[in-house]
Amino acid sequence: MIKYDKYDKMVWERCKDKITFHISERETETVFYLFFKYQIEILVETDLIKKIVRDRRFKNIKSITTLDEYYSMLATEFFCEKLKELREKGGEEDISELLDELESYMESITSSFGSYGQGEGYKSYTDPKRKLELTEKLLKNNKLKEFIKILGKFRRMAIKKYRTKIKHFSGEKYSINLGNNLVNLLSSEYKNFAEEILFVDLLRRYNENKLLNYRILENDENCGDFIVCLDLSGSMRGNKEVWAKAIALCLMDISLKKNKRYIAILFDDGVRDIRVYEKKVSFDEILEFASVFYGGGTNFEKPLREALKFNGDIVFITDGECEVSLEFLEKIKEEKQKRKIKIYSICINTKPTLSLRQISDVAVTIYELTSKTAEKIFDMLI
Repeated sequence: MIKYDKYDKMVWERCKDKITFHISERETETVFYLFFKYQIEILVETDLIKKIVRDRRFKNIKSITTLDEYYSMLATEFFCEKLKELREKGGEEDISELLDELESYMESITSSFGSYGQGEGYKSYTDPKRKLELTEKLLKNNKLKEFIKILGKFRRMAIKKYRTKIKHFSGEKYSINLGNNLVNLLSSEYKNFAEEILFVDLLRRYNENKLLNYRILENDENCGDFIVCLDLSGSMRGNKEVWAKAIALCLMDISLKKNKRYIAILFDDGVRDIRVYEKKVSFDEILEFASVFYGGGTNFEKPLREALKFNGDIVFITDGECEVSLEFLEKIKEEKQKRKIKIYSICINTKPTLSLRQISDVAVTIYELTSKTAEKIFDMLI
């Protein structure tokens, strides 16, 4: 049991009508106070309270939720729902994984309430009414809740890939010359570090500027847009839609960090929307992107025609099977060669069609919608 004052109780009374009780109301109220209160005073330490407050993740979660009733509501709802699932499986003894998920979820929420991308921000103030509306959306919409959780996990993964990537790998080796640049050392020189005699010779050649170096050709020709064609046909509904949209938004984040314009082409049997992003996007825009769905048939040629109107590499995400006309096939091959652009096709639970294989530089099939497969996609694209 947690000690609370009149203010704590007032906030709880205001919030409890918006929360779904997955466990008892009394336990839910206790969990809420653990997240909301600035200073926790435990009157009776139950097994659940002990496990929460002694977990190393609790401190980080609390730094987000303390004295913020909206974040506390979200944390309480998420925790109690997962705790119910854990109890039904008979695994309440270990809630560390649950708190790990909650920490990831709350970090996703806070980063999403901010913005995505790079560039100059603008002065703004938090509108409590608007924040409450967004919070209620997340509380009531399980699809959005799951989307934000996956998005946060994928986004951290994508940013890590972007930050740790060695920049010169984006170029190509195109000539070999003599010098003493150890960064651009030809791989055949590395064996000379292993033996003493060879190492002495390497030092001599280093002093004489006679090490084998390669020069890098930066890919400046393709520094334009980044285009994602996202299939929102009927068969994409559910987990495939959530996974694909999370991938698309992470690629948007990285694209904007690289100061590239990001183009999202949403399609089913036709092009339903084309969205151009050049600066930071708000949480409202993220929620809207997550919510939109069309549900028609599938057509590959129409979105690809629109993609060619922009200048940059194309990522094509679909679970459909569709061919394009021979005339367009030749056109897209010609445009790729002329503009030096690449096409990456990500096929969910289906093999790439003959047309996609012919126009794609890389075509991969994804059978498991997991973090590991997302990481492979980021390795390929970032």
